[in-house]
Amino acid sequence: MGKKEQKQFQLDNKENCCIYLLRIITTTEKCLTRLKKYNIQTKEVLDEYKKKNANTIPYETYSEFMDKTSNVSSYLLNIIGDAQGTSISYFKYRKQAKRLMDRQVEGIGIIDFTDELNELIKDFNIIRNWQNHVPESLLVSEEALIERGKAYKQPRNPIEIYFYNKVTYEYFKDLHDCNVSFYKAARKLVQAAKRDYRYLIGESITVQRKYLDTPVSTAWSEAAKMSAKVQGIKGSVGEK
Repeated sequence: MGKKEQKQFQLDNKENCCIYLLRIITTTEKCLTRLKKYNIQTKEVLDEYKKKNANTIPYETYSEFMDKTSNVSSYLLNIIGDAQGTSISYFKYRKQAKRLMDRQVEGIGIIDFTDELNELIKDFNIIRNWQNHVPESLLVSEEALIERGKAYKQPRNPIEIYFYNKVTYEYFKDLHDCNVSFYKAARKLVQAAKRDYRYLIGESITVQRKYLDTPVSTAWSEAAKMSAKVQGIKGSVGEK
């Protein structure tokens, strides 16, 4: 198997499209389950502090929920909106499926081509590209706020690093509201992927959640290690 075949799954026939789309559906469903759980927990914290008539919430509480939800959201943005040639994504599947449809490959189809869904998946691609790096526009924006007197100008030396003790109730609520909105948008795209999968296999589909007692072991990391090796990653970062 050549280097290209090792790096890129060939979306050139119906069977491979089934394998590819099934992977997207199962992975996104697990991510959505976790995000829904974290959103419920975030709402419980909001309700708790609302009963206390509190105007602030500990920053540590906020940062813990931010870390948990952003990790899942980033993964969803990648597996739905990544446009790179060697990445698994629903964005990529739709583009390739359209090419196969144009070539009249039998059994390939995309159910929803509405402007709403097309714009939504484009949004995921844009957000994914923005969120998965630290944009220089962020620094430009921060400096603009400093010039307008809305942010504090840091001294050049000694270097000051700020750790906050609290966030406002509204700031924490904004985290919750954004994550709920993101969940709904991601759910729409996952449902679209399921409709495409139903078309591929030619029958209605059901989703069953099974909880296994067999523990996840290091054997599950073998595929990741093989993939990393193909991508040129040697060992752990920082490993001597």
